[in-house]
Amino acid sequence: MSEMGEMFNAMRAQTKLHHAEMLAKADITGWTRHTDYHFSRMFGNKRVNWWPSSGKAQVNGCMIYGHKKVNAMIARLKKESSNE
Repeated sequence: MSEMGEMFNAMRAQTKLHHAEMLAKADITGWTRHTDYHFSRMFGNKRVNWWPSSGKAQVNGCMIYGHKKVNAMIARLKKESSNE
């Protein structure tokens, strides 16, 4: 295999490992499981679709990218919904 192919395979393996780690860390309590990678939940009148392995979420049709941003948004929505 060429050097480029070996590099691509190593990157793919690292990405799969990272996704598996993020999925294992995710607190899926209270979430509806649609697939092994896709969850959803209602926070008040806001529906959140969440893909914890890749760090993506969708809130009312708007996508949010990045584990830190998504986790902060979910924490904020949990706090807001518990105050209601």
